[in-house]
Amino acid sequence: MDQKTDQQKPDIRHYAFVVLLISLLASAWGIMAYKLYVLDYPLAGLIPSISYQIDVNIEATGHGDDISVQTYLPRSDSRQYISEEGNSSGLFNISIENDALNRRAHWNAESVQGRQNIRYSYSVEAKHIRYAIPADMAIPHSYPEDLQPYLQEAPGVQVNDPLITETLQTLFPAGPLTILNAVTTIHRHLQDNFANKNFSGFTDAITALKLGEASCNGKSRLFLALARKLNIPARLVGGLVMKAGKKRISHQWVEVYIAGHWVPFDTINDHFADIPANYLTLYYGDLVLFKHTSNVNFNYSFNMIKRLVPQREALESLDRSSFNIFNLYTIFEQVGISQNLLKIILMIPLGALIVVIFRNVIGIQTFGTFLPALIAAAARETGLLWGIIGFVLIILVSSTVRKALEWLQLLHSPKMAIMLSTVVIVMMTMTVISVHFGLFELAHVTLFPIAILAITAERFAIIESEQGSFEALRITLWSLVVISACYVVMESLFLQSMILAFPELLLVVIALNLWLGKWVGIRVTEFVRFRKLIFARG
Repeated sequence: MDQKTDQQKPDIRHYAFVVLLISLLASAWGIMAYKLYVLDYPLAGLIPSISYQIDVNIEATGHGDDISVQTYLPRSDSRQYISEEGNSSGLFNISIENDALNRRAHWNAESVQGRQNIRYSYSVEAKHIRYAIPADMAIPHSYPEDLQPYLQEAPGVQVNDPLITETLQTLFPAGPLTILNAVTTIHRHLQDNFANKNFSGFTDAITALKLGEASCNGKSRLFLALARKLNIPARLVGGLVMKAGKKRISHQWVEVYIAGHWVPFDTINDHFADIPANYLTLYYGDLVLFKHTSNVNFNYSFNMIKRLVPQREALESLDRSSFNIFNLYTIFEQVGISQNLLKIILMIPLGALIVVIFRNVIGIQTFGTFLPALIAAAARETGLLWGIIGFVLIILVSSTVRKALEWLQLLHSPKMAIMLSTVVIVMMTMTVISVHFGLFELAHVTLFPIAILAITAERFAIIESEQGSFEALRITLWSLVVISACYVVMESLFLQSMILAFPELLLVVIALNLWLGKWVGIRVTEFVRFRKLIFARG
């Protein structure tokens, strides 16, 4: 009786395993089908959009006096979305003011000595917008009161200068017939007949007209003067042309009010009635991007990192349905968890699956079961190269300290507490040094899991003392290989988009782990090691 029951137990476990596996897969596909066919989730939302991580780096050197710094920050609108804003300003206190059009950031500090750093960061997702101007739209004779400032003369925009009138008579001998005719003629005249001049100083409209060349601000002011003289409201816009890398140059272009819309024109880069997705608007008006206390050494730069991210519109489209209970993005956003953090959380199980494949199927030994996945997740901010460098430095320095503690013959718990403190000190030191040398990616090494790094450093030291330095370095090397594999998978835009859109796919990840938990086949490393014996038997 007992023998029969024992024989039946493996069958029951097998059937339970199969039922659980099928249930997980069916649940995942069922929820996905519900989203696609009931909630009409757009598959086009899986196509990525471009995002830029922008760091505004400011340096100011004081000599004991108070220092004030001001600049403009972008704001979200129908074309650009700003998120993940962060400020790191040391001695400086920040305040942000908002008016109808602009956001101004002020940093103030008292009795500043030596060089001080300010860093303000944000992420930008912007769209390419193109406008179609009706061919038969006449220039209006009057406008609402709030548009009058955009028709008047201003410093640097000499609307009533005789040279402006003379230029318009040359361009329009019979007068402009329509708005399209007016803006097309002005745009082409400035684009084709005026040379682009790389000049960072102030150039007014008349100076640009006389020279026949100008930078973006001179051409834009001349555009304003010509358009306003024709009774067409126009304003100046300041911002950045976003491109991966480090730069100091900002940009200015023009917006013309046409039929209730502010339509963009850029005669430097020849954008007619459209604005590219890599244009970031920082402010509206003829303003100066940076202001600061005089008699201080002042420097600034923009560091931009280009990324591909899932479309926000696709994720938010699920909110339109009152039957939606599966959109994690909006739910977590309500408690302050950003899409970026949610993406990291959801991708960690996928990284853990990669670790399981390397350990159980390939047969590679690593430090810790899930350390590679956690380091790969943290390395998203440092980049893979700097993440690996930071990881290796922390492990080597901490393991060296561990050897010294072993010589002192301390108890395990105090020793681990000291190891934990050592890891924190090493990470803080690396951050300070990296910021000093402008290596801001390495500065994010503080995001690494501290406790796990302390345990890993101890295991490295133990393996080195018991099995030799070669074995410790071998395991470290394989750990770096698995970290790299996890990083590549976790940074896959397609997988990120899929997981964010369909987090129920984590049930499929669980099902795959269940299947791998029953893995009894030969591992890849074992096959390579015993291949001669295997083929000899064949």
